[in-house]
Amino acid sequence: MSFRTRLGLLVAASVAVAVLAVSGVALWIARAEARSALDRKLDDRVAVLVASGGRLPERRSVQFFGRFVPRDVLAQIVAPNGAVVYASDEVLPVTPADVAVANGRVRRHRTDVSADGVRLRVLTVPVAPAGALMVASPLDEVDANVAGLRNALAVVAAIGVAGAGLLGFLVAGRAIRPVRRLTDAARNVAQTQDLDQPIELERDDELGELARSFNAMLEALALSRAQQHRLVTDAGHELRTPLTSIRTNIELLARAEQVAAQPAAATASDAPVGDAVVALDSNERRQMLDDVQFELDQLTELVNELVELATDQRSQGEPERVDLAELAASVMDRHRRRTETDFVTAFESCEVVANAALVERAIGNLVDNAVKWSPPGEPIEISVAAVDREANVRVRDRGPGIPAALRETVFERFYRAPEARSQPGSGLGLSIVDYVARSHNGSASVIDTDGPGTTVELRLPLAADSESPSVDSL
Repeated sequence: MSFRTRLGLLVAASVAVAVLAVSGVALWIARAEARSALDRKLDDRVAVLVASGGRLPERRSVQFFGRFVPRDVLAQIVAPNGAVVYASDEVLPVTPADVAVANGRVRRHRTDVSADGVRLRVLTVPVAPAGALMVASPLDEVDANVAGLRNALAVVAAIGVAGAGLLGFLVAGRAIRPVRRLTDAARNVAQTQDLDQPIELERDDELGELARSFNAMLEALALSRAQQHRLVTDAGHELRTPLTSIRTNIELLARAEQVAAQPAAATASDAPVGDAVVALDSNERRQMLDDVQFELDQLTELVNELVELATDQRSQGEPERVDLAELAASVMDRHRRRTETDFVTAFESCEVVANAALVERAIGNLVDNAVKWSPPGEPIEISVAAVDREANVRVRDRGPGIPAALRETVFERFYRAPEARSQPGSGLGLSIVDYVARSHNGSASVIDTDGPGTTVELRLPLAADSESPSVDSL
């Protein structure tokens, strides 16, 4: 069953429930008012009979007390023992409640009785000297009026429910038209893989918000695809260079081994001209093996960083409260043991909500970059401080620095400055820093430095209730 049909049926059912409820209340009120009017008539007749001083009307076809009481009720007198001592017409059934009124135990009593197939409304009141007066009137008119109203309400309800169902079906068709457009667009995107198909839906309601969210999703998917394509293209280019170098060196080593394995009597003229290869001495062999090892190290580093960029942050654990000063100290100790580099630090306890492994990797990349460019014997400066509700990690080296025109470019994937292309590295270190910063609602940038060198700053939002103690130099 389609959504449109379900919505139409739901509207019809809602209207049916409402109509039934209103009809039931209307019938109950109408019946109560009709019975109340009948009770008031019986009260009036009893008042006239009691005021007559005990005179009773003649039996059969005799008008009650002249012009005061028309012949529209039945009356009878009941003795205390329950015997009917007088009846104006047919005898009314006597109940124990009527006997109780005749004996003075109950003041008055109303009830519905049936006599000879006719429903009657009966009022019983005490009369002097002893006994009870029963006055009754048929309920036929009340029942007829209620039945007529019930039939009229049933017709109105049927017409209302049918009309509401049809109207709901038509309104549902108009309401879900934008949803159908979204469905068709989603199906088309799935079939064609074309993400440049925004939904043109200018509305200010929930469906308009859904369309805008769908367009935002398409833009995010298109951007993600473009970034993925660029990553694959750049990675292919960067992977091709070390692989080509490794392949060339290995081929030269293999061909040199073949030449060395030839018999001593063989001459160069016995082999094709294009395959003439001289044997390699031990120094040349060692140099080529070192080149292969270097390229393999570069390739391993590049693959690891590509995996780091391609890994979903959520798969590396949930964010938690961490102290950037502790992470920076851990990174510094690790690099100090490995490189014997001197560090000048100023650490201030700054708590952030972040993925500790990713942030530690970002700080480690900043330190790696500084160690690579800092001249021998020059210290690396690391500071952690809180500024304007942000935690700032700054790493400074004493190297040649980065020109102002390239300060934004260095955070792009695989970008390497001209003077850095002769140095080891993949060009992904600072891009990973920028990725980690943006994934935690922070930022990374190269800031101005007094004197030579480069200062790179990583900024992350402080935890909501974190406090910044005084600076502690380590």
